[in-house]
Order: sequence, then structure tokens, then C-alpha cells
Amino acid sequence: MNDNSELDLSPDKQVIGEISPIPSAYTTDAVFTDLGATVELTYTYEYMGGLYAGGIGFDTARAYRFRAESHCTSWHFEAYDTLVEVLDSSWVRELRDAEPSVTGGIWTMRHFLIYLDDSGAYEVVAKDVEWLPVRRVS
Repeated sequence: MNDNSELDLSPDKQVIGEISPIPSAYTTDAVFTDLGATVELTYTYEYMGGLYAGGIGFDTARAYRFRAESHCTSWHFEAYDTLVEVLDSSWVRELRDAEPSVTGGIWTMRHFLIYLDDSGAYEVVAKDVEWLPVRRVS
């Protein structure tokens, strides 16, 4: 899915893709890990009798934040189990305004958002995003 027609998204969001499998199949909570320039949101789930791990990797992350489910708004819920890019992001503008003049403008900054049921909203400003390869863990 790469368009907004199937979701009720505000015009400031563009769909990147739906998370698969849906979080109800998860055997553990999602884990957010800062690996330096890269951050990852990973999860483990059961599928056809096996245990698998997958997730999302964010390349050249500049900032991130989490909002617990109880503090999310309808704006966050629009990204339910779906990775979206927030267009014309005020958060990206805020980060650009705070950049030192020496590095001003050299970073590619895109604002990504995903809301995971029973967890909350994860937001990352990064250069790019990718689905991590799925691997069998047992």
C-alpha cells in the first residue's frame, strides 16, 4: 500500500507501508534500540508454528521520541500499524533551526511515525527507513 486512499490520513502524512504481521501476533513488546547513527524498532512474533523477528531500521537518525498509548492523539492513531512519513514537519523545522551553521542543511531529515497497538507512537527523524529482513529465531 503506497497511497492514502485506504486510510483516513490527514494530508500531512504519506504512507510508507503497513507493518506485517499485525502487532496482535507479537510474542514480545516492540523494542526500540539506538545503535548510534541507526535506530531500530524490532519485534518478535509467531507465524505458522515458528518464532520470527523483524522490524524497521532508520538510517542516519537525528532525533526520536515515543508517546505512550494513553497520551496519543487522533493524529498519532492515523498511523495505526502503518509507517508514515510526516510531510512539512514542524519537528524537522525545529531541528533545522537548532543546527549549527557549520552543518546547517547538510542532513537529509524525514519525519517517520508509526503507532503500534498496546504500545504507543514512535517518531524518528532520519535520512531513510527500511524494513529489516525477517529471520527465524526458533
